[in-house]
Amino acid sequence: MSEHTEDDSAAILNPDSNGELVHWMARRPLQVGPAGVSAAAAGAFALGVAATVTALMLLHWLDPKPLVRRRARSGA
Repeated sequence: MSEHTEDDSAAILNPDSNGELVHWMARRPLQVGPAGVSAAAAGAFALGVAATVTALMLLHWLDPKPLVRRRARSGA
């Protein structure tokens, strides 16, 4: 069996750290200009309007209002 010293394990566990904890998860800078932001806002607004209209249509369609019919008057 080979013997490992504390210095060997420290070199394996901490390879030349430069202060970054997880460098591969760093966020990239946002690459969207003013037109992209405007398009995203308009799209979100349109999606909200479509969802609201759909919800109102479903509420109207599922409304349990009874159908009331009037009797025809007989006689003079």
